[in-house]
Amino acid sequence: MANIRLLHDNLYTASATTLTASSAATALPIEASQDIDRSYVWRSLTETGTQEIEIDLGSVLAVTSVAVANVALVGTGVLELYERGDGSSPGSATLVATLPTQNDDRRTAAAFFASQSHRHWQLKWTNPTAASDYAELGYAHLGTYLEPTINVSVPLPLEEIDPSAVRLSIDRQRRAATRTRYTVGRFVWAYLPDADRDNLRALWETAGVARPLFAVLDTSLAWTSWLIYLTGSLEQMLEEVSGRYGVGLPWEEAT
Repeated sequence: MANIRLLHDNLYTASATTLTASSAATALPIEASQDIDRSYVWRSLTETGTQEIEIDLGSVLAVTSVAVANVALVGTGVLELYERGDGSSPGSATLVATLPTQNDDRRTAAAFFASQSHRHWQLKWTNPTAASDYAELGYAHLGTYLEPTINVSVPLPLEEIDPSAVRLSIDRQRRAATRTRYTVGRFVWAYLPDADRDNLRALWETAGVARPLFAVLDTSLAWTSWLIYLTGSLEQMLEEVSGRYGVGLPWEEAT
């Protein structure tokens, strides 16, 4: 299993970043894809062409990963990431990554690649059959990620929560209001070196409990890619060996 990757350094939502969409439906603007409510989506117009989001980071910055949540593809197309150069205006588009189809349960997809430094990027919804359709994006990450040198400890329990509201009559007849299910868990590391402990602490201080981040437990298992919030406290423990630490991060899936 590949080491866990925590996508916390998000340039897509940074204050210096400017987004421009090829089109946008009324009341579902491009800024919705930067909002922490993943269900508040950007939606394009229903058209037969491709749809694009142009991303201007404001300066040349390193990027190693892209992740998306609550995506609607156009027809039978895919979602692609391009870099468009480093000048004041975007240049020609060069394909960097094609994102996999998002997992139905997690409603996320992520792609990783060798570090590239550019100012201009593009997310492109292809439409090979020219269907009349629309694109959607609920939240996105574009930036770098943290991969501790030691992986999370296993076994790693994951709890699936169904928060649906249920009412029972006296005769136990059931009425329910269905709510979105989500996962809760706790990432735990043992015997981390000091540098990894510092990096995880910096991640916790940056994200806190208010900012979502993508977590990819295993890049070969699409259902282990979540958009999460950290919850509770940063857990730290001195190990028996000097200079080694235990760290715990409780979390819950953003709905």
